[in-house]
Amino acid sequence: MAFDYEAAEADNDDAVRAVASEMAGTALKPLDPEEIAEREIEREIRLEETRQREQQWRLESERKQAAKAEQEKAEWLIEHRKQEAIRQRERSAEIGRQVRDRTLASLQVHAAGQERRQRELDNTLRQSARQQYSQTLMGELEAMINPPERPPERVVVVEADPEDDTFCGVKVTRPNPRRSWW
Repeated sequence: MAFDYEAAEADNDDAVRAVASEMAGTALKPLDPEEIAEREIEREIRLEETRQREQQWRLESERKQAAKAEQEKAEWLIEHRKQEAIRQRERSAEIGRQVRDRTLASLQVHAAGQERRQRELDNTLRQSARQQYSQTLMGELEAMINPPERPPERVVVVEADPEDDTFCGVKVTRPNPRRSWW
């Protein structure tokens, strides 16, 4: 609620004049129209100055409040950015941990699969070696029990030309009559 300066001023003027006349011991002389107009102008000037001062105070107060609000907002933004940076670092670290854990789990699964395949391969090789050994033994036993028939011996007679000293492309020497072997 605003203070009504016009009403207070009018009461004040008459009261001040009344107190001043009592102190002086003289009666109030009536104001002439020029003095009334002059006082009215002065009163209007004071009212306008008072309004301007109030408006200036109000503007200054609003400016201070706006500056304070802006500073609080800036501080809040700084704090918010710090919190956001911390949150992002924590999230990045968490994602890094998750990626590392998944990679390790994947490597463990891969290693377990490799071990399983290696065991299967080793078992297959052992089984193949056992089977081959068994088949070899069985073949040897079969050969011992039922030996294969010998093929008939073939004798090939090759006649050589007595004058030719090569036999199948090899130079053959004649027997030395003085010796008992060739």
